[in-house]
Amino acid sequence: MNDAPRYLFAMILAMVVLFGWQIIFPPESRNTVDVSSALDENVSIQNYQKEEVTPNTSVACYGDRVPINSDRVTGSVSLCGAKIDEIYLKNFRTSTKDNSDFVKFFQSNQDENPYWAESGWIAPRGAEFNLPDSNSLWSVESGQILTQYDPITLVWDNGMGLIFRQIISLDENYLFSINQEITNNSISSITLFPYQQLSRKNIPQGQTLGLLHEGPTGWFDDKLEEVDYDDIEDEVYRKEFVSGWLGLRDKYWASALSSNDTDRKQANFKVSKSGDEDYYRVGFTGDAITASPGGKLVSNGMVFIGAKEVNIIEKYAEDKILPRFDLIIDWGWFYFLAKPLFYVLDFLFSYSGNFGVAILLLTVLIKTVFFPVVNRSYVQMAKMRKVQPEITKLREVYGDDRQRMAQEMQSLYKKEELKPLSGCLPVLIQIPVFFALYNVLLVTIEMRHAPFFGWIRDLSAPDPISLFNGFGLINWELPQFLMIGIFHLLFGLTFFLQTKLNPTPADPIQKTLFTWMPVFMIFIAANFPVGLVIYWAWNGLLSILQQMYIMKRQGTEIALFTNINKNSDKNE
Repeated sequence: MNDAPRYLFAMILAMVVLFGWQIIFPPESRNTVDVSSALDENVSIQNYQKEEVTPNTSVACYGDRVPINSDRVTGSVSLCGAKIDEIYLKNFRTSTKDNSDFVKFFQSNQDENPYWAESGWIAPRGAEFNLPDSNSLWSVESGQILTQYDPITLVWDNGMGLIFRQIISLDENYLFSINQEITNNSISSITLFPYQQLSRKNIPQGQTLGLLHEGPTGWFDDKLEEVDYDDIEDEVYRKEFVSGWLGLRDKYWASALSSNDTDRKQANFKVSKSGDEDYYRVGFTGDAITASPGGKLVSNGMVFIGAKEVNIIEKYAEDKILPRFDLIIDWGWFYFLAKPLFYVLDFLFSYSGNFGVAILLLTVLIKTVFFPVVNRSYVQMAKMRKVQPEITKLREVYGDDRQRMAQEMQSLYKKEELKPLSGCLPVLIQIPVFFALYNVLLVTIEMRHAPFFGWIRDLSAPDPISLFNGFGLINWELPQFLMIGIFHLLFGLTFFLQTKLNPTPADPIQKTLFTWMPVFMIFIAANFPVGLVIYWAWNGLLSILQQMYIMKRQGTEIALFTNINKNSDKNE
């Protein structure tokens, strides 16, 4: 029995799973969220809606800004509403060009796609005193620049005996601490609900084939919740929790809210309207806090605004600052392989200094680890080729008697100690590794703009040159499926040679499929990150060498040369 149909089936199955998923479940149209109604009926809907439906603050408030500058971020805090609404990520640029701009993650209302974080208070129903809102102009009480060493304090007086303060600090990475205080200088007790909120106008359009979750995400006590944007367009998502975080995932970036308050909180994800525009919000409201005259209300919150760098994210999770924050990175279906693969790649990168080289070394390492298993499979495949003439004779004799044919085949397998299904094992091993590495290249920011050599300056992106534009010599704008680069051709060649290691199928349909499958796979691979194509081509070459070595040791004719010669003779 020829193992080639099983190989073909396995590879087609892999492609169907990868690309069929996006057809059956296309990437959602991106829409998002807002800290919605208050915890219970006692919360003033009027006061709450001030915070909820005033995303455009440019109408009435033009406050100054307090600069932010640390090792990883720069930007500013707007005194209009005390919002963190301008964040640049200093370690990441918009393109692979050295002089390109820093990535601008959070943006003010003067920008095209506003995105900001804010903290505040909500009054119970019937309260008759002023609270700061998006149009309130705060003052700087202390601090001139927010750095990782120097916090700032903002203050706002409601004119009724309540002094509001926000003490904002920043760690060495991406975590802002926002401690809210209210000094009650009035003659009566006050009761308020603290809240935190993320707001954005538009959702980035990531090309993730539907394999990566982007959008509202939260870890609530002991469970991860992933909500699609379109699920909250018509219905608010609510969740009560004590410990955890909630935020918005992008492909490479994330924002998240959390609190050191130990009370019960209510999270809300929803969409709110302002005219014809959607504003998407994620937030939570805490339990009521009361302060007597002369007392204080205090609430301690945190906001993560930055890149999903694995080591930084893991440290926040390990230190319990943000419990299970490692889950903000979506490693995909094969997370149990993808995450370890990343750490191995990162380790190899620390020695090689190049993620492309690290991919080549990882492939060799994978081959070495699985060599005993794959070796046994290839030995079985070699034995199968040896008995191929006997199988052909059995088909000639018992071809019309399927039951007798099956009996004779089983006897032959038993006599030669053959296990036909073991020939599928090398392919079955490759499939989860392929998907895991695909997700590593897709989701890890460490792979973003990671160069290889020459023209490849981003392993996470498709090859920028193609056979059809003269490998970059002709300035043609080509559709993605025609971006067939050098490594695609090498991949197609190794795929072709692997098919030729098997005897030519007798079935003309199978023969046609095997002839055109490498070409088909080349065009499919045009959509893949070039780092994955490099892995696949290198893996194919190593597989060919490994299989030929085993065939030679088994004394089996290497069908590669025979099949190529047969095709050459036919062409002559």
